[in-house]
Amino acid sequence: MTASPSIGARSVRRAILIAFAAGAFGAACKQDAIVNSSCENHRFDVFRPTQGKMLAYLLNPQTISYHYREIQPQDTTTILWDSSKAYLGVSCLRFQTKDSVRIDTTGVFQFVMSGANSGIVWQTFRGATDSLNASLFFGCEGDGGTFRVASDNTVQYSWSNGEQFRLFGPTAVHTLVGDTIWVTAEESYRADSTHASWRAAWVRGACGE
Repeated sequence: MTASPSIGARSVRRAILIAFAAGAFGAACKQDAIVNSSCENHRFDVFRPTQGKMLAYLLNPQTISYHYREIQPQDTTTILWDSSKAYLGVSCLRFQTKDSVRIDTTGVFQFVMSGANSGIVWQTFRGATDSLNASLFFGCEGDGGTFRVASDNTVQYSWSNGEQFRLFGPTAVHTLVGDTIWVTAEESYRADSTHASWRAAWVRGACGE
């Protein structure tokens, strides 16, 4: 990103938007709250033991879609995820299975992360477009819990720890379609003048299990 004569105002604005893009669309996870909290769990332990047979679903970075829009009197700000750029990190979901072909209707799941799980977004504000680094996950995710596949093939999670936002937030819907779990999430504030939408897919793969 390059500097401009309006760098002062834009820097303040950018700091706010980076917070949204990098982890604050929802409640903030303060650094001093991470120590001795549910943020200290096994989500970064890729090779932790599975609970019986488990099938893994890896996040496919090329399916990530993020659109953020904030309407202000002076301008409309947008942020768009660029799925064509490099994605740093890996994340996966593991689900219990009895037959190693399909996940069980109910059981235990594990969430695993490795690396930053970050990419590039494009922010447009007052006619200028800049690229920013953005994290996909909030930073205090749990490491698993129990799941249930409903009759409409939506996967519902009950987390044992952590704080869930974005792809795992209250508005997120995970739908099992064959060997793929599609997730969509919508968040809206201030009479929808601030709106964010997410979409991504988890596909069957190997993840240390």
